[in-house]
Amino acid sequence: MADGILIASRLAAFILLLLAAGLPIYQLTDGRRTAGRGQRWLMATLALAAFAVSCLWALASVAVMAASSVSDLDAATVTAVLGATPLGDVLIVRAAALAVLLLLALTFPRHAALAPFGALALATCAWTGHAGAGEGASGTLHQISDVIHLLAAATWLGALACFVNDALGRTDETDKLKALSRFAGTGTLIVVLLAVTGIANGYLITAPSGLVPESAWSLLIAAKVLLFIAMLGLAAGNRWRLVPALEAGLPGARQRLTRSLIVETGCAVGILVLVAFAGVFDPSGL
Repeated sequence: MADGILIASRLAAFILLLLAAGLPIYQLTDGRRTAGRGQRWLMATLALAAFAVSCLWALASVAVMAASSVSDLDAATVTAVLGATPLGDVLIVRAAALAVLLLLALTFPRHAALAPFGALALATCAWTGHAGAGEGASGTLHQISDVIHLLAAATWLGALACFVNDALGRTDETDKLKALSRFAGTGTLIVVLLAVTGIANGYLITAPSGLVPESAWSLLIAAKVLLFIAMLGLAAGNRWRLVPALEAGLPGARQRLTRSLIVETGCAVGILVLVAFAGVFDPSGL
């Protein structure tokens, strides 16, 4: 039971933290300085929800370590485990970053102010799981690589969320096209960063024991790579085929682009589901 709660809370935390970081980072790269009223409340909601889910994730993690259920945990066990493992520090830093993010969203909603604290909250994910288990120079390198990977993924997801919202809303077609065109260069950089850090992370995780192709972890990562390739194909189709079709005013171009963006977003969510599961498996297959 605790394993199921751990995976579900890990997935929810990933999605919320990626959006909390990715939305302001993307909009900052797009030249938008201030969050509108709707996004201010969205960012505040993301911060609150991410904190609540992170608390549940921490409790589920403690329950798994203690071979117990979440409902059977007592305060002494939770306090002892949080104090003896990185979980406590992760929760403190994440909570502090989310608290500042919440305050800024309500009082000073500049993307330049929101982005660093969203990024900090997201970066704490690299202190846990496989990246957090490393030691020495290789462990530090793994955490740095993982943070870059997370921030690149957050920016892509934040952009997709904005694109889908624009596609389904009443945003002017010209504004949609400009936003998609502006993202082309950023998107290329994101793909490079994700590929390089993804390869580095995979090597650093499997180096101690060697790659075990038939392990559950390896199969989940292979599925993740396939979804990533699918996202690349969809993004390329958007950039080189569907956006030009929309610019040319071809019939049905908007609908096809909207469907493609939704499917691309679905692939991104699928990747997060796979990562949430992969985090609880030993890469060595033991």
